[in-house]
Amino acid sequence: MKVLLTSILCQSGLMTHVHDLLQYLRRHSLPAAVAFLKSNYATPEEAAALKARLEGVEIWEYEEDRELVEIAEAAQCDLLHAHSYLTFNAVRDASRALGLPSIITLHSVYIWGLAYGEALAQAERIIAVGPAQARFLGPWRRKTVIIPNGIDLEIFKPGMDGEGGKGREITVLWYGRVNGRLNRGIKSLDEMAPQLPSFVQIKAVGQADVQLKNIAQVGWAEDPVEELQASHITFAHGRSLREAMACGSIGMLIGHGYGGMVTRERLAELNYAVDALPQYHLPRPRPEVLLQDILRVVNSGELAELRAEARSIAEEFFDLEVMGRRTLDVYAAALS
Repeated sequence: MKVLLTSILCQSGLMTHVHDLLQYLRRHSLPAAVAFLKSNYATPEEAAALKARLEGVEIWEYEEDRELVEIAEAAQCDLLHAHSYLTFNAVRDASRALGLPSIITLHSVYIWGLAYGEALAQAERIIAVGPAQARFLGPWRRKTVIIPNGIDLEIFKPGMDGEGGKGREITVLWYGRVNGRLNRGIKSLDEMAPQLPSFVQIKAVGQADVQLKNIAQVGWAEDPVEELQASHITFAHGRSLREAMACGSIGMLIGHGYGGMVTRERLAELNYAVDALPQYHLPRPRPEVLLQDILRVVNSGELAELRAEARSIAEEFFDLEVMGRRTLDVYAAALS
């Protein structure tokens, strides 16, 4: 079996997902290639860096949908797997032309049937990264499986610090890349920040289309691991929250809504989603609640234990190996 993934080059969780899935397939000696639709979502320099990270992977690029038929044929693939919605129709056409089964992964929330009904109908299987992404699928819901994002636990892992912040400064982090309504959480954190005790320092790593008044923002980090390892508490959602917890930072679910500290019980309640999208109807993030929750953790006397628990939860729920195995099950079903 050889699979051809399709996406765009971009600085986002979508590209990280594609990168990690390709690395998983390589580690398990499964042939894979990737075709990127040329777009303006990354500068030429960013695009070159993203491709360089895929060293050893067969990479194709195309501009017109019709070109994907030739690429799939030249790549001698057995299966097409579309990630960016901008490639859905090209995969649909290539699937029809070559008689190859196709899979679509839904990374965002949209009324998919309105714009991509034919592509969804053509697909043998559909993967959604969360319950919200799987909504509005209508008749295609029956061939859909929810597989949350996985992360590489060998890359995102705790550092050598075992003190849990005892007797020194506590670092609180907001981490991610958000815009629109998802900015609600970081705005509330920024409003709350001046009320923190002097020994609790807060900063933002990532990008948000909002001006912060009280929190220092260091922008997007190509390699955020050291920042995450040094963070005792991290406010984030989605892949960012998974990465932080894998590094031993206590995870606080925030975005459009606020879900508080991530626990096994909370994951069960949210159907294993660690997204704070509007569709999950989480409570509005209020500065006074955020401050109370930070102080409760800081003063608990259990900071080290809570950080270790965050890593344990990541190992149980967020492992790339779990995502990879479940994705291979979908591949097998599509080829059967």
